[in-house]
Amino acid sequence: MRIRHYIPQDLEPIAELERKHIKCGWSSEVLRQTLESPDTVMLVCEADGTAIGYGSFSKVITEAQINNICVELGFRGRGYGSEILTALEAEAVKRNCGEMTLEVAADKAAARELYRKRGFSDLYTRKQYYGDKDAIVMRKIIKYKL
Repeated sequence: MRIRHYIPQDLEPIAELERKHIKCGWSSEVLRQTLESPDTVMLVCEADGTAIGYGSFSKVITEAQINNICVELGFRGRGYGSEILTALEAEAVKRNCGEMTLEVAADKAAARELYRKRGFSDLYTRKQYYGDKDAIVMRKIIKYKL
């Protein structure tokens, strides 16, 4: 397993992961447009040369807003999501971000527990953010280089 920066050839495999595993996933076009921004970072998790997961954030001033973290169903529960989160945090530090934020579906107990273990705290609830599901907004203060 290795984590690396996104390259254009990753667009369709990432879009496929979005379609398969995220109810309100981004289309290929939205992903492409988002990745054109110099303030967006996307990392890809590979196993045997195949993209099995990814994570991204968009920098807004000094905040790294996590867009998505997704791991292929057959690879979940092996720590890949945690590794992606670690790599995203390292990238946020390099870009002088002082905090990371994210939204997570209120019913995603495993994801919420991972984020709590990694130092994220609940801020507030966004009602029906995912259509019929609420989202919990979480934040972590991080150390950055000056």
